[in-house]
Amino acid sequence: MIKLTKISIFVSLSLLYGCSAPDQIKPQNKLNDQAVLSHSSNLKSQQFSVADWPKQDWWKSFGDPQLNQLIERALKNSPDIQLANAMLTKASSYVMAADSQFDPTLTADAAARRARLSRSEDYSMQGNRYGTVYDLGLNGSYTFDLWGGERSAWEASVNNQQAAEVDHQAAKITLSNAIIRSYVELENSYSLLDLAHKDLERTQRIVRITQNLLNHGLTSDDRLYTAQSNAAGAQQVLKKRTLAIRQLKNAIATLVGEGPDTAWGIQRPTSQISTVLKLPEDLPANLLSHRPDIVAAKWRVEAASKNIDAAKTRFYPNVNLSAMAGFKAMLGDAVFEDVSRSWNVTPAISLPIFTKGLTADLIEKTADYDTAVAQYNKSLTNALGQVTDSILAIKSLGNQLKDAEQSMHLADKSYRITEKRYQSGMGSQLEVLIAEDQLIQAESAYTTLKNQQQEEQVLLIQALGGGFSNVQAPAKTVTDKD
Repeated sequence: MIKLTKISIFVSLSLLYGCSAPDQIKPQNKLNDQAVLSHSSNLKSQQFSVADWPKQDWWKSFGDPQLNQLIERALKNSPDIQLANAMLTKASSYVMAADSQFDPTLTADAAARRARLSRSEDYSMQGNRYGTVYDLGLNGSYTFDLWGGERSAWEASVNNQQAAEVDHQAAKITLSNAIIRSYVELENSYSLLDLAHKDLERTQRIVRITQNLLNHGLTSDDRLYTAQSNAAGAQQVLKKRTLAIRQLKNAIATLVGEGPDTAWGIQRPTSQISTVLKLPEDLPANLLSHRPDIVAAKWRVEAASKNIDAAKTRFYPNVNLSAMAGFKAMLGDAVFEDVSRSWNVTPAISLPIFTKGLTADLIEKTADYDTAVAQYNKSLTNALGQVTDSILAIKSLGNQLKDAEQSMHLADKSYRITEKRYQSGMGSQLEVLIAEDQLIQAESAYTTLKNQQQEEQVLLIQALGGGFSNVQAPAKTVTDKD
């Protein structure tokens, strides 16, 4: 058998010169990670407090048990996570299928055939004879991976599995960040609701003051109607913001993967989101190993490269060895005797002659590689752009908040002075309404800016990888004992 194998390899090598993959089919795209990072010196020069990369459960730093429970339930019940689980299982099955190509095939066959022979089928030319044939044996075959095509296909499936694992983690990150952003928005909606209550209280107080002045003949009915109209408008704003809170709770319940009853159990958030900007050291370079979309894209580039290698080996001769051993007997006599023993060994060589289909497959695999590289380059540039946008936004919002806080403080002082003057009969209602409107706008602007700052903080964590960690297990050292 070893001699037959050597002969097959020799014949294959002799034919190899006449069949090889076309040289002109080559990938066009290249990984641009070094070029992109070299143009990201702005991120390297940022002077911020040094911080660790976001941890897997980074949201626990907010100190809100309700948020922790919602994310924990979402990671179990969300359809998005279920879909990611299914895709990971499917990728694992591809690895198993590719790994099976290294194993020989072996089947056990048993058959009994009863037949009536015609004259043309009967070796004695008599015909009208009956016969029974029993077959019992093992059939096996093995394809030699001479050119490494099967191994390349296996490595491609492993790389795709790694990418699927990263996608699985990315689905968790996307889901948890979506819940956190909605949760932050819910928290700030409650703050806006508090402002609506304060505004309603102020307008109702103006109504009472105006009514008192009217009772003493110090004002007219139209001013009372104006004050009452403003109070009704404040009541409408209060109802709108109450509706917004209920809708946000329903959105969170949907993200969790549970029914609308879950929304009724969500209480007012108590999370404390830090607005102090901190960034990890060596941000641009380390981003390559912490962004799940970048890591997954890199794995898919590796998989596409291995698929090209596998496609090229299909142009070469293929050597296959098949064998059979068992028993064959007529009429059921002496089935397991020496006269019924049967075996054969069949080495085979296949060589593609018309390779247009193989060429088309190689072109497709090369295009897949170019696509994977382009996707990787796109993910990298998008990641750096998102981080930069978040950094700029957070710094700008921090400066805007200082101005907004001062504006709110001054508007509050102006409103209190104007209200006291009006209450004593020295000022006009119009002055009070103008001061009140300025205070409402200042308070709303401050709360909105604070909401945006917190949302950008969450977006920055997501842009940094959202807690993703891709720590590779150390390679196994092969020893004589293995």
